[in-house]
Amino acid sequence: MATVTIADRNRVVEIPAGCSILEALEMAGVNIMHACGGNCICGTCNVVMLAGLEHLAPANEPEQLILKKLKRQGPNVRLACQAHPASDVTIQIGL
Repeated sequence: MATVTIADRNRVVEIPAGCSILEALEMAGVNIMHACGGNCICGTCNVVMLAGLEHLAPANEPEQLILKKLKRQGPNVRLACQAHPASDVTIQIGL
């Protein structure tokens, strides 16, 4: 089972198979903004991938469109609702 380390919250959360980072965080009681409920519409669940970006599939077209609209930009920014890690990752939630 993969894990997500949340660097700015000093937490490690297990990610059940098939779950997104957002779903795993919610199950573990970690608060993260997600105004659209994880439907890849708002972009509020954006996180910075500090390690393990290679364990994610590339961003699909809907995610790419949302990422282009965000204030936080960069190749390591992903939407937690769309990120399904195949192995361990480390993220930063806060700005």
